Amino acid sequence: MKNLKTIEEKVRAVLEQDEDARNDDMTLYLRVCNAYVKGAGTLPLETIMLQYRLLCLPNFESVGRTRRKLQAECPELLGSLEARKCRSAQENAYRQYAKE
Repeated sequence: MKNLKTIEEKVRAVLEQDEDARNDDMTLYLRVCNAYVKGAGTLPLETIMLQYRLLCLPNFESVGRTRRKLQAECPELLGSLEARKCRSAQENAYRQYAKE
């Protein structure tokens, strides 16, 4: 639970400072990783993907779930209208896919 609170603190800080991170989960993840490990964004993708635990980086899904939680609780952290529409459309498409 303590780890989730730490992730929440870092995600909140990034969302408050970076509007691009509010709109794009990949940008958010990059900024959060850089908050954990200075220069994490310069590491090869393979290193991050295979050694994220050794680097003490949070799981990508945990960051995304935390963003959704924070944006539901704090409207000022929501992304742009365009990004919200895109996420909604993707969610609807996934729901249709999951029904098949």
